Amino acid sequence: MAADPFELLGDLAGDGARPLYWICGKERLLVDRAVTRIKEAVLDERTRDFNYDLLYAKEAGPGRILGAARTLPMMARRRLVVVRDADTLDAKGLEPLIPFVSDPARETCLVFVAEAADMTKKKFFTAFQKHGVIVKFDPLKERQLPGFLKDEARARKLKLDPNVAELIAEEVGADLGQLVDAMERLELYVAGRGAERRVTEADVEAVVATTRQRSVFELLDAVSDGQTGRALAALGSLQAAREPALKTLALLTRQVRQLLVAREVLDRRGSRGDLGQALGLPPFLVEKIENQARRHSAAGLRAMHAAVYRVDYVIKRVEYAARRLEGAPKVDDDRRMEALVLELTRAGAGKRAG
Repeated sequence: MAADPFELLGDLAGDGARPLYWICGKERLLVDRAVTRIKEAVLDERTRDFNYDLLYAKEAGPGRILGAARTLPMMARRRLVVVRDADTLDAKGLEPLIPFVSDPARETCLVFVAEAADMTKKKFFTAFQKHGVIVKFDPLKERQLPGFLKDEARARKLKLDPNVAELIAEEVGADLGQLVDAMERLELYVAGRGAERRVTEADVEAVVATTRQRSVFELLDAVSDGQTGRALAALGSLQAAREPALKTLALLTRQVRQLLVAREVLDRRGSRGDLGQALGLPPFLVEKIENQARRHSAAGLRAMHAAVYRVDYVIKRVEYAARRLEGAPKVDDDRRMEALVLELTRAGAGKRAG
């Protein structure tokens, strides 16, 4: 049967998890959170490593999926098998799974994660719906965004002033990943205010200004894609908004490191599961980093990493000297950052992966 996605998240307390789930939809952040909630409901933290399998459908095939689903749990009541990219299995690939979904093992919770549920694969889904639940997470409508932000605030023990949730939604837009990032920034910003942790409209203006928020993501994507013009334009927007150079540099450093880690995993032919484990990121971000890393060679990324490290060292060293020496000349960090962005995009574009 199909289920309301938010009712699903409320029904997982205790031993309420069903034996079968098909979690799908274009809102990847909510899909990943639903899988996390199922994981928390099914697995005991003490025996989790023994009773959890993460598989990718195309790599695993129906044989490995069935083998994992039929394995008995160890020192626990239930085990969990998550199969990502499940919609890469065609009707022929799903057919061997029909006997299991028609009569699922009570000791296993089998979760398929996909972009959609292709109901034209009638034999599989007719059998699946007898014991399983199909949950679809579509992008939230604009009117739903403030409610999403208020839920985020409650989870982080933040108190939002009236109209703050609406203001954040207006500034950031409907991308839930960016909305969560905005809440994380606000949480850090008000952390020193004691138990109250109240977020005001002034805090939103200081932390989540539209030009800064959008320009940061644009800069990181443009550098990763080797697009010099886009990257310089995004950097110019951040500089106009008076974003500190060291803060922008820290974001660039993190991005380049993630690309380098991803490239190393890809070069040793690791799976997407290996990549997710190495990066420690949710799957909807892992896929994006993987696609960007495939555009670069390891040599190009090492050159980018060396450039970031060098500029970080120079800016911090000169700032330290300026604080100690009265009358020291003003450091032109903007010019250093522009030169760095030029070097990063050229290094990435000049040494593409084959």
